[in-house]
Formats: sequence, structure tokens, C-alpha cells
Amino acid sequence: MSEENKAYDMNTIVKDKSIWIRLLYMLLFAFLYSAAEFVILAVVVYQFLHVLLTGGDKDERVKNLGSQLSVYVYQILQFQTFNTEDKPFPMADWPAAKKLSPEEDKSKTAPRKRTTTRKTPAKKAAAKKTTSKRTTTKDETKTNETTVDESTQTEDKPTST
Repeated sequence: MSEENKAYDMNTIVKDKSIWIRLLYMLLFAFLYSAAEFVILAVVVYQFLHVLLTGGDKDERVKNLGSQLSVYVYQILQFQTFNTEDKPFPMADWPAAKKLSPEEDKSKTAPRKRTTTRKTPAKKAAAKKTTSKRTTTKDETKTNETTVDESTQTEDKPTST
């Protein structure tokens, strides 16, 4: 493309009203994005406190609002980044809450219990011991330390027949 065609194309783009209208929409949606971020923060704090104070029960209405807001923010970002020409709310309908598949929605399953056993400090100390081997050469002393886990060692025990 020649320099003359590039200049012509740039002038055409700059004079195109639709790009300036899109800029105005982008500014509007940037403001709405900021408002949605604030509301999402409020939803997060409220839902956390609700779960904390009710022993794990989630407020389904607030959960749905959070889902709708996340879809709305996604729509705004898609428009802002030129991935779509579809304008989000208020130029379109408010998004419906995205329903998660049972595999994705882990919120309805009971929390997992810990299955690992913890060693007390006394058992940890008994389970490991440090041995030192000293080797001496003419003018230097070397110390080699090795850690041995007694719980994994097998002892030679006499077997009775």
C-alpha cells in the first residue's frame, strides 16, 4: 500500500462518525464497568459474611446476582476489546445468570474433611534422628551429617521358627 493510500485510509477512518460513537459507548461502558466492580466487591463481602455467620449457607439471590454481574462484566470487556460489536446492558437485555454444570458447581457439595494425620512435635522428633560421622585428615576435620527417618527403616529382627 502506498503512502498516499495510507493517508487516505487514515483520513477516512478519522472522519468516520461510527468510530467516534463507539468511543462514547466505550467511555460509558468503562464507567459501568467501574460501578459493576464496586457492586461485585459488595456481593463478595456480603456473601462471605453470610456464609461465615450462617454456618456455610449461601444466599442464592446474591449468588445469582454475582453470576449475572460476572457475565455483564465479561460482555463489557468483550465490547471494549473489540471482540464483539454487541453492546451490553443498557443497550441490550440484562444478562441471565450463567448456570454451572454439576462438575463446575462445587458449591453444593459438602466440604471435604482432612484425611491426613498430623504428627505431634514429640512424634516428629522421635521419627527423625541426626547422626554425625567425623573423618579426620592431616589438618582438617570434616563433619558429615545425615538425617535418617526411623519410621521408614526396617530393623533386622530375629525370626523364631
